[in-house]
Amino acid sequence: MGEVKKLSAANLGLAQGTLAQDGCGAQVTEYRQALVGDLPGIGEVFFVAFAESIQHAGVGPAAQAAIEDLFGLVLAAEPEGLIVAVSEGQVVGYTLATVNAKHMRRRIFEHGGWLRILWRLLTGGYGIGWRTLRVILGDKRSFLRGARMYGGYQARMLSLAVHPNAQGQGIGRELFGAGVGWLRGRGAQAIRLEVRPDNVPARRIYESFGFEPRGEYQDSQSKWMVMTWESSGQSAFRKEEREDPRLSS
Repeated sequence: MGEVKKLSAANLGLAQGTLAQDGCGAQVTEYRQALVGDLPGIGEVFFVAFAESIQHAGVGPAAQAAIEDLFGLVLAAEPEGLIVAVSEGQVVGYTLATVNAKHMRRRIFEHGGWLRILWRLLTGGYGIGWRTLRVILGDKRSFLRGARMYGGYQARMLSLAVHPNAQGQGIGRELFGAGVGWLRGRGAQAIRLEVRPDNVPARRIYESFGFEPRGEYQDSQSKWMVMTWESSGQSAFRKEEREDPRLSS
């Protein structure tokens, strides 16, 4: 993966002096590109931050290993797009972005690691039963249908999560700004994300960066709101921008 990138406020496109602080005013967080050793921490943050969705899917603690393995595939496919917030050596939040979702999926497929994950899934290594798997696959189909509705947005903010114990310190905003800044630095002219409509704190962060609601779709749990950002004068639905070569990697 090469040299580890420690991301300063300047190269994230953020204002200086905005890193999260504890009650005593000491700086407690650094933001950097994720490492393989961060995967267990990312998996834990995902599990506790999205506890409602985890409970809805009916998966147990053993499934955290599946989350770690999936993030491992993403890290191999687009390492600079996975950014973590670290406090005292522990991952307290992450964000995941991709310049081109189609290209990320292709690199994941070519990597081959998904075969090991599939085998572990089918042999019960993640503790995921067939009923739960049907729920997950059904929601994935809903996600793909939603993606077709807004196919012009290849640049994506795929995930953002902060451990509940670290929320309320501005870490989510910093992480999101890091991801958006990275995408714009790579030439993205239009970006898409999904959020639950009742996740008001997250929506406020996204709206503060210029993202606007575009529509909704439904999965087995509840609705997803699609939000998008476009640079001035751009339309992601124009044919020439759907396959913008500047968004290739």
